[in-house]
Amino acid sequence: MLLTPLEAVVGMALNAISRRFEYQADRFACKLPAILHLESAAEKEGMKDMGTRLGRALVGLHVENLSTVWVDWLYSAYHHSHPTLTERLKALGEHGYEGLGKDESKKEK
Repeated sequence: MLLTPLEAVVGMALNAISRRFEYQADRFACKLPAILHLESAAEKEGMKDMGTRLGRALVGLHVENLSTVWVDWLYSAYHHSHPTLTERLKALGEHGYEGLGKDESKKEK
């Protein structure tokens, strides 16, 4: 009886840690081309849009799995160990990766 509220709090904390790791993994995947110090121009060209490709892959997974996109943030924080699609795309867009979470009006300027 006493452990149930404690379990809920610990579960939310563990979800928060897991979600933070997911954001870090996404950021690392997008910065990977700069980390690798690729030699040839063809390799650099093929790896420069990793953020966009990651975003498309995430969207494809959500479509294929028939996942819901709009989830309340509090429900998501309590039940989900991974960020929602919209949260991940917004985070990718904040790091400057084109087409993900950015305002279309900002691109035209």
